[in-house]
Amino acid sequence: MRILDLFAGAGGWDAAATRLGHDVERVEIWDPANRTAEAAGLTTVHHDVTTYTTEPGRHLAHLASPSCKRYSAAGNGAGRRALEHVLAGVEIYAGGGTVTHERAVEMIGDADAALTLEPLRIALEGRPWYIAWEQTPAVLPVWQACARVLERHGYSVATGVLNAEQYGVPQTRRRAVLMARMDGPVALPVPTHSRFWNRSPERLDDGVKPWVSMAEALGWDQRAEVVSNYGTGGDPAARGIHTSDQPFATITGKADRFKIHFRQSAMRNATVRTDDQPAPTITGAKDWRERVWLRNGNQEKACVRADDQPSGTLFFGQRANWAGWTEKDGTLIRKVEPREVAILQTFPTDYPWQGGKSEVMTQIGNAVPPLLAEAILTALTA
Repeated sequence: MRILDLFAGAGGWDAAATRLGHDVERVEIWDPANRTAEAAGLTTVHHDVTTYTTEPGRHLAHLASPSCKRYSAAGNGAGRRALEHVLAGVEIYAGGGTVTHERAVEMIGDADAALTLEPLRIALEGRPWYIAWEQTPAVLPVWQACARVLERHGYSVATGVLNAEQYGVPQTRRRAVLMARMDGPVALPVPTHSRFWNRSPERLDDGVKPWVSMAEALGWDQRAEVVSNYGTGGDPAARGIHTSDQPFATITGKADRFKIHFRQSAMRNATVRTDDQPAPTITGAKDWRERVWLRNGNQEKACVRADDQPSGTLFFGQRANWAGWTEKDGTLIRKVEPREVAILQTFPTDYPWQGGKSEVMTQIGNAVPPLLAEAILTALTA
């Protein structure tokens, strides 16, 4: 199946589509994301969604994850106004194929909000058999308004909010989804895993697999706590905490600011080495008894990687990677690393990320998790 992916980013939808055997035409304007996609064997044939045009029959399916920065804080005044603008603009596109992006911006009065409607413009122009869009939950009213337009054009449509952990993603990410098809009824994908009940972590849904923990995804054998960079309940000091035997919190482009806390008491058998000495052979990773430590003046830093962790996370012998560890009140602390975040987003462990650290984090945080995308695509075309 030939698929069009709008706002393609680094390739979350594309990784899923290619794994399912489909051909993808990508539309993305940001160079770092395009370099990553090219390194992954994907080709971007067009760059700016707002100037993209198509014709009926060119693609059998359309996918999109449009810009969400206006809606990520929909509870504040700016977010509500953006939603009001874009909801008013849905009917501008309802006729299909007659309104340019520039005209929509003029009528809506908000260029960023208008981006969310570009998938609707292009869908009514290209008339694909299948459509799937996803974005932050605050966009659900927009998808519902678009659904009414698509139904008038002959599509069956389903909208709703999916919990990523219910499809095997080791992360409590919630996404608003629109799915539509021309040739029959459509339904949201059936969960394969339990929902993570934050107030009752021990609770599991009947008839499905347990959710996947970050420890399982990353190969951690030692219990740790991951502390959010964000405050909760309006209190910046009240950081959300997930233990390693739970799914990770929602991944954003700033997820590398989350910190992992390892208790030193669990590492009392560590091997002490200075950074000018060779690292010992790492054995016994299953019970975490062998470790490498670095002493630097009065500050202790440690690398607590195990040899059975995923590819790209072993740093023994690389002095630059000792940096970033701190010690406080018997706890070793480091930031979550981009490679770990990518794995928690369910990208392949060898995905060839391109660009600086902040650019890579933005690519990962903006992507739809490939495993969630695969569940959506499979249900859409069933």
